[in-house]
Amino acid sequence: MTDAYELTLSVRLPATTPGHRLAALRGHLGDPGSPATPDAAPPSPAPPSPALLDCAGELTEAPDGWVLTAHRSVRAEEFGPLGELLAELAGLTGIEGPVVLGQLRSPASQVAEPLLTRRGAVVWPVGAA
Repeated sequence: MTDAYELTLSVRLPATTPGHRLAALRGHLGDPGSPATPDAAPPSPAPPSPALLDCAGELTEAPDGWVLTAHRSVRAEEFGPLGELLAELAGLTGIEGPVVLGQLRSPASQVAEPLLTRRGAVVWPVGAA
């Protein structure tokens, strides 16, 4: 049995989401033309952040904004940097209070549990973090 968790995200973002944030999300989806950093400044000599959502996913335009979907395997040691990205993503939604971002299935379960943020931090399902 593998120790990888199965992560599925589906997040709606408003049309007002800044272009540099969308570019950073595309970078996290593995688009080599987009940086995986959220600032609008020119690229620095420092290496870019890793693409954290690069398995399968897309950022598509919707009539009222944007939809980000992603599906990938994730290991527990990735929860730190991934949690930071997910908390930032939840902040972009404009939703007050808890934000459901998707679901996470542990390797020991056949049922996925909701993955959400509360007060700016990811609430990992029991046993995940």
